[in-house]
Amino acid sequence: MADATQQDSPLSIMANIAGILTFVVAILAAAYVRITYLRNSDQEYFQVKTSLSWYKTESTWLAELVKAQGDRPDAKYLPEYQMYTFVMDDLVKLEQRLLELVEETENKAGTEEDEQRQGIRWALVPESWGFTTSVAMAWLPVRAKALELVRQRDALTARVSFTQMSMISSWVWV
Repeated sequence: MADATQQDSPLSIMANIAGILTFVVAILAAAYVRITYLRNSDQEYFQVKTSLSWYKTESTWLAELVKAQGDRPDAKYLPEYQMYTFVMDDLVKLEQRLLELVEETENKAGTEEDEQRQGIRWALVPESWGFTTSVAMAWLPVRAKALELVRQRDALTARVSFTQMSMISSWVWV
C-alpha cells in the first residue's frame, strides 16, 4: 500500500530522465570545448607571437615616418604630428606588454615541461599533446589579456592610418 502512494507518474519519470541526459550532454560539451582548446591553443599562441614580430617591424617603419615628419621645422607644433607621436608611444607600450605576456607564457610552458619530465603531472593527457598541453595551460590565464592587447593594437593602427591620411592631406593643401 505504501508503494501505491509513492510512485512517480510517467511524466515525472521522463522529466527526470531528460534532466539527467541534459546534464550529461552539458558535461560532454564542456569536455569537447576544453579538448578543442588544448588542441588549438598552440596555433593561437604562435599567431599572436608572429603578429608581435610583425608589430615590431611595423612600429619601426612608423617611427621612421615620425622621424621624417619631425625633420620639418614646424612639425612639432602640428596637431597631426603630436597625435602621431602620442599614438606611437601607446603602440610601444602595448607591444611591450604583449611581449611580457608571451615571455610569461613561454616561461610557464617551460616550467610545466620540466615538471612533467620529473613526473609531477596533474592531468591525464595523451603524450602526443606534450608541447601543446604545456603551452595551452600557460596560455589560458593570459589569453584574454593578450587578445585584448592585440585588439587595442589594431585599433591604434587604424588611428595611425587615419593620422597618416591627415598628414598627407595637410601637405597637399599647404
